[in-house]
Amino acid sequence: MTAQIGTAQAGTVQGALFGDPALIESPADDRTAATQDPREVARIVALAQDPGLLLIERTGLVLRSDPARPGCADAVARHDGDTVAQLLDTGHFKLGGVHHVHHNGSEGPARSILVPRATRDMATRWQHLRPIPQRRAAPKQAPQRTTGVIGVDVVEPGKALVTLGGIGHGGTVLRDGTRYRVENDHGTHIGHASSYRAAARLLARYHGYTPGPVEIEHEHRTYRR
Repeated sequence: MTAQIGTAQAGTVQGALFGDPALIESPADDRTAATQDPREVARIVALAQDPGLLLIERTGLVLRSDPARPGCADAVARHDGDTVAQLLDTGHFKLGGVHHVHHNGSEGPARSILVPRATRDMATRWQHLRPIPQRRAAPKQAPQRTTGVIGVDVVEPGKALVTLGGIGHGGTVLRDGTRYRVENDHGTHIGHASSYRAAARLLARYHGYTPGPVEIEHEHRTYRR
C-alpha cells in the first residue's frame, strides 16, 4: 500500500483510472508534503468519517464519497490526498473493504479508509486545544523627521542663533553661568544645555525632529576687524 501511494505521488497518472496506470515522472520537488498542523489532520480525520474517503490502490488517488450520489466519489485536493497518505503511512488510518465506485466517467474498485478509535480520540483532543497565540506584529514606526544640518551661528561671545536645517524653526542660545539657556523662536525658555551643540539638539527635539549634524560657526571671530 505505502509503495503504491508513494509512486502515485511521485508522478502524474494517465490512462486507465482503475487499471494499470501510466506514470509520467514529476519534478523532484513535487512530492508528498507532510503536514505538522494538527488542525489540518483533525479536518481530514473528520472528512474520513463523514462523508468518508476511498483510495484507488492502483493509482494512489484519494476520493471523497458523494452523499448525494450513492456509489459516486470525487477526487480530493492534492494537499488533502497528501495528508491521507501521511496518515496511512503512520498507521493513523487503515484500509478497509473494497467498494465499486464511479468517478469522473470511470468505475472500478476502491478501498474504504477507516479511522481507528485511537485516531478519533487524538483528533478530538486536538480540537479542544487552545490555539497558539499569534505574535503581534510590531507597530509600524512613523518615518523619522530629521532636521538636516543644524547651523549654530555664534554672533557674540555667549550668544548663538540656531537654524534647524530648512524646516523654518530655530532658537537662541545664551550663556547662563556655567550652562546655556535655550529659547525657542519666540523667546520662550525651553531648558538648559551644557554646550552650543547640546543646545542645538535640544531645540531639534523640542520641535519634534531628530537632530542632524551640528555645524558651529563663530561669526564674531570670523568677521572681527
